[in-house]
Amino acid sequence: MARVLNTAAIRLAMQRMAPAMEAEMGGELDALAQLVARRMRQLAPKFRSLLAVGIRVDSPEPLVRDIGPTASYAAYQEDGIKPGGKGLPRYDDPASADVLAWLRTKVFSGRTPPRKNTMAAVRANLELRDRYEGLAWHIRHKGIKARPFVKPAFDQLEPVIRVRLQAAGERAVAQAGGTA
Repeated sequence: MARVLNTAAIRLAMQRMAPAMEAEMGGELDALAQLVARRMRQLAPKFRSLLAVGIRVDSPEPLVRDIGPTASYAAYQEDGIKPGGKGLPRYDDPASADVLAWLRTKVFSGRTPPRKNTMAAVRANLELRDRYEGLAWHIRHKGIKARPFVKPAFDQLEPVIRVRLQAAGERAVAQAGGTA
């Protein structure tokens, strides 16, 4: 068991260094978070640009940075879906609204929407339902291939992050007049 002497002096020295440490680390964390977000945008699949554009950096606390995509389907792109799984929610389920909105843009692009309460509207709704069920069948039986972009971005930059954070800590200690 290690024995520490003069803990009061150590505590006072750490309290003296806290503002400098927080300022130095905060600036470095901001720069590193933007670096990781930029790398995630580069690695994100570009099929739907919303995924790459929707990567955000948030700062919920002074020394915490949340970096990640805001798109609801980002987890499915990152992890994929295995065949035989649950797949998409039922057509009538409100959870399917995002997929239906995307499907409407793909299926009916360039078409004039039919008037409500007409047979054309009924046929359009049936076509949308059939295409949704076909997509759900395909995902249930074939799955979705994983296209990870969050973990590879962090794995590639982890050595850089470690070195830069250690250097920022050393600079903060030097500014406060301590030794690292």
